Amino acid sequence: MKKNLVILGALIALVLTGCSQDTVVETDVLETQPATIAESTEVEETAPPLDIRVITPEGATTIAMLKMIYEQPEMGDNFKVHYESINSTDLLASQIIAEEVDFAIIPTNLAIKLYNKGIPYEFVSVNTHGNLYMVTSEDISTWEALKGKDVYMIGQGLVPDLIFRSLLTANGLDPETDLNLIYLAGTTEVGPTFIAGKSTITIMPEPVLSTLKIKDVEYKVLFDLQEEYDKISGFDGGFPQSGLVVRKAIAEAYPELVDAFEKNLTDSGLWLHLSPDMAASYAEQLELGIPTPVFLNAIPGMNIRHENAYENREKVEHFFELLMQDAPESIGGKMPDENFYYRGE
Repeated sequence: MKKNLVILGALIALVLTGCSQDTVVETDVLETQPATIAESTEVEETAPPLDIRVITPEGATTIAMLKMIYEQPEMGDNFKVHYESINSTDLLASQIIAEEVDFAIIPTNLAIKLYNKGIPYEFVSVNTHGNLYMVTSEDISTWEALKGKDVYMIGQGLVPDLIFRSLLTANGLDPETDLNLIYLAGTTEVGPTFIAGKSTITIMPEPVLSTLKIKDVEYKVLFDLQEEYDKISGFDGGFPQSGLVVRKAIAEAYPELVDAFEKNLTDSGLWLHLSPDMAASYAEQLELGIPTPVFLNAIPGMNIRHENAYENREKVEHFFELLMQDAPESIGGKMPDENFYYRGE
């Protein structure tokens, strides 16, 4: 009995010594379990945050999340969000295909096209509802007057091109034979081409259109393409030009992050209209390259507002049906099923 007590005392001393030296001791002694639990909890609390990558094309889509980019709001204790604005739709698409991006604002037809190819992203919301305007220096006022004309624009095969072609067809014109569509390489060419007189009819997005307002250039807005779309669709508020997608693995593992991101994106859109001067200041500090007078003029015409895609599915799918009818390849050849949409928890 005395020998057993000595052995037990030695074991207790060994356990106590091991704990004081921060070593792990394998034991079934009940008293050591609280320490093990505490150590496990401490490891979880000090784990590094998960890096979340967000990308968006330059222009109105970047401005849609301007407040988020500048203020870097918290999305939860375990997430670190990184924002990037890029100037190439091809680069944007390639990064989504490679699943290198967690959230992205992209053209809506690209969202469905990638989904139909099996790329695992879900469509969360629409953020820009059309920011396209046809301007001219000619004395014309009707769709019929476009016959035989050169029309300069951007985005071949993307929403600007697709919506314009649909509007031409709806107004009795053949996009292939009745006029000549000339595609510029990017938005940076749109304004200078018109200002220099190289084009007399151009489809311009905001905020490019507002650059004309501070230049000594004669022009008029021939068509607001959003209003023209409303006429043929029966809906109000323009068309779903671009929207937010989320990587499916993120949506399934962290729905609270998606909900927080969507809430902040909603707030960012509302804030843009309520605090335009502050927004212009943020844009200047982030060096977006948009002069303050241009930025302030452009805000109403960019049609930035957040609408949940699933809740507005009828309006969204009307647009997809139009694309399916006129250019089925632009959305991957078929309409989306319900799994295309993010629906929350």
